[in-house]
Amino acid sequence: MIIKSNETLVRRYVEEVWNKGQIDLVDELLTPDHVRHDPFLEHDIVGIASVKKQIKSLRLALPDLHFKIGIYPAADGLHVTRKWTMSGTHEGEWMGLPPTGAKIINTGMALSRILDGKINEEWIQRDDVGLRRQIRS
Repeated sequence: MIIKSNETLVRRYVEEVWNKGQIDLVDELLTPDHVRHDPFLEHDIVGIASVKKQIKSLRLALPDLHFKIGIYPAADGLHVTRKWTMSGTHEGEWMGLPPTGAKIINTGMALSRILDGKINEEWIQRDDVGLRRQIRS
């Protein structure tokens, strides 16, 4: 039962927060001390306010942002992996680049650690080289 509820939690996080832009749901779905490890960034994103800022920034850059996901819960009941394909149109400044109008498709994976029914920590991996190539072309 825990594994299924963890899967539902992560699915809600992606579909409602990232895809639909219901950013205030972050308060319900993440722990206050949430940490997001993203190799693309110089520093980890720590805390709900920082996560909200990152989501808003990405949604401004890619207003039609959408993640198609596959969910793979771990047997330990503490972790959920998601494989995703992100798509969107680069219509706002992002990664230091002005809007290009480029259609972007990018793949990656994220591992989420669940604590007390909320996402406490995430590790992100994606094809950053391919992403930059699409934006610059």
